Formats: sequence, C-alpha cells, structure tokens
Amino acid sequence: MRKATIIASTLALVLGAASAQTATTTAAPAQVTLTDVPAGHWAKDAVDAITKCGLIQGFPDGTFRGNENLTRYQAALIFHRLLTSGALSTCGLSQGDMTTVMKGMQEVSTELAAISNRVTDLEKANADQAARIAALEERINAAGNGAASADVAALNARIDALELAIRNIPAGPQGPQGPKGDKGDKGDAGTAAVVTTPVTTTPATDVVVIGTDPVVDVAAKNLYAGVSIGAMMVDGATVPCYQPDAKTGKPVGYCVTGGAMIGSKSVIGPVGVRVAGEYAPGRDGFNADVNAMYHLDTASMISPYVGLGLGLSSSTTRDTTDAANKTGTDTYVSGVIGTDINITDSIAAYVEGNARYYMSGNGTAAPTNKGGVGFAAKTGVKFFF
Repeated sequence: MRKATIIASTLALVLGAASAQTATTTAAPAQVTLTDVPAGHWAKDAVDAITKCGLIQGFPDGTFRGNENLTRYQAALIFHRLLTSGALSTCGLSQGDMTTVMKGMQEVSTELAAISNRVTDLEKANADQAARIAALEERINAAGNGAASADVAALNARIDALELAIRNIPAGPQGPQGPKGDKGDKGDAGTAAVVTTPVTTTPATDVVVIGTDPVVDVAAKNLYAGVSIGAMMVDGATVPCYQPDAKTGKPVGYCVTGGAMIGSKSVIGPVGVRVAGEYAPGRDGFNADVNAMYHLDTASMISPYVGLGLGLSSSTTRDTTDAANKTGTDTYVSGVIGTDINITDSIAAYVEGNARYYMSGNGTAAPTNKGGVGFAAKTGVKFFF
C-alpha cells in the first residue's frame, strides 16, 4: 500500500506540474524507433507509449537498454521533459484523470515532505562520508611522499627491534645430516653473490634431564584366588603319615597337603584378608585359617607379604582308647611369610612358610600331645582379578 501511494503521489506531482502549463501544447515529438525492443516483447507497449509522449528518446545509437539501471541524471532528464514540454497532454489523459491525480497528491503531501527530509539527510551523510574519505586519502598521500606520521615511525622502530632480536637468537644443536639429494640442473649465469658476515652467537648449553623409568605395576588387581601343594610337620613317631616297611622303614615326620585360598590385597589401606584351607590325607586332617595380610608393593616381579591370624584343625585323634571318637580338634595361631612371583598382571606363582602354635594336642596334626609349634610350607599359583 505504501509503495502504491508513493508511486501515485509521484505521478500526481508530475501531472500536476504538467497541468500547470499553458493550454497551448507543443508539437508532437518525432517518432523514435528503438532497435533493442523487438515486437512481442512483454514491455513493448509501455516503451512505445512513453516514447510517443516524448519522455524517453533512447540512446544516441537508437537503443533502449532496458536491463540497465536508471541513473539520477536520466531520471532528472525525464522529469524535466514532463515539466517543460507538457507532453502528458498528448498522451490521452483527460482533465478528469488529472484532477483525480491532483487530489491524491494532496492526500499524501505530508508523507512526501517526510520523504524529502530523509533524502536531504541522506545527501548530507553522503557528503560527510565523501569528506572523510578525501581526508584519509590526503593522509595516505602524505605518508607516501615521505611525511610519515609518528605512528608509522613507531611501527618501523618495533619492526627493527624484532629483526634484531631474531638475529640474536642462539643457534640450537645441529641435527643429523640428511641423505644427499640428486644433482640439480645447471642454472643461468647470474650476478655476483653478496657475501654477508654471519652473526656469531654462543650456542645454548644443552640441559639433559635425567628421569626415572615409568613404574609398571605388574599385579595391580586386588582380589585373588589360588591353589597350593605343600607339606606340614607332624608327630611322626606316634602316628606317622607314611611307613614303607614295618621293620626297617623310618616314620615320616611330615604329611603332604593340598589346599586353596581366596583373599583381597587391600581391605583397610594396605592391609588385606585371606581365607585358606588345606587337607592332609595321611592324617585325615583339615586345617582352615583366617589371616590379616600385608603385601609389600615393590613395583617389580617379586612381591613379599606377611600375615597373622587364627585357625582350626581337625585330624586323627591321639586318644586311642576312645574307639567311637576318631578325630580330634585343635585351635591354633597362624603366622605367614611368603612372596608372589608375578608372571602377568593376572597370574603369579607363590611360595610361603607357615608357623602354627597349637593350643592343645588333641589331633595328630599338632606336633605333640600338648600342642606347641608346628611348621608347614606350600607353593602354588594365584589368579588376580
């Protein structure tokens, strides 16, 4: 709506000015033929109409150039022809049409005045911008003619200081020589080379930082389970584990055992817990104990450990008078010392010794009928997970 109003008001302005001309009209303009508006073109009728009215006469070469932009000079020329020639009176507009256009111009006169003010402001802003561009060009030309400003001088001084600092950077150690390249083609003879004296600098002293090898925790996993085979000391004189010959054989003072364990290397800080059990077929005996364990982390294949705990033993009874009761039980205090030999982060071989103090000697697992200290040894494999 706004665009249509502006167009109507512009026409009103033009037609009003044309109607203000004298009643006497000028002769009809000579017919102009435009070579680049062919028959059948969608705008040919409009172009012929404004050409007939004398508003457009085309370029000197007889072309209309309808795809080019209209300059302000060309627009001024068209309006000048409207105002001075009264050409619209020959274009078929009646006095009633011109009255209608004049009424529309009066209705939009306020908006036309605002548009005029905006155009004036734009022209002033354009003039100010042109003045700033001209001043900038003058400064550039002055700098090019040798009248450098203080900013340019300061910039040149900073560049000179940077070049000097680059030349004084000490050279680093020379790297290994690379392979010799192919011989290049012979070039044209040139001018004499300019020999420059290299800047002598003192090479920086190489500082070698001696570090330690990274620590590899072979068995970093916490939980483990294992199996073992070993031997335990018993009262061989009273109830031997094995006697090959009743007349000449000597009693054996130890029994072969087989066992299993499960535990954790860390329950409270570095202290872990282990539950172990073993079976001695020669005594029909079974030992089970719970130990608090401390593993010494050496960050190597060898990981020593110690432990202390309580256990319960069930084995063949010493009381041969009681035929109904064939087993005797004992409690004992267990001491453990051993070492893991880490094979991978999940598997380790181990060997350990056990000292057990039996509170009584009810079973033949105890070294005497009064209890006492018995020893055992075992070896096996642990699986960490």
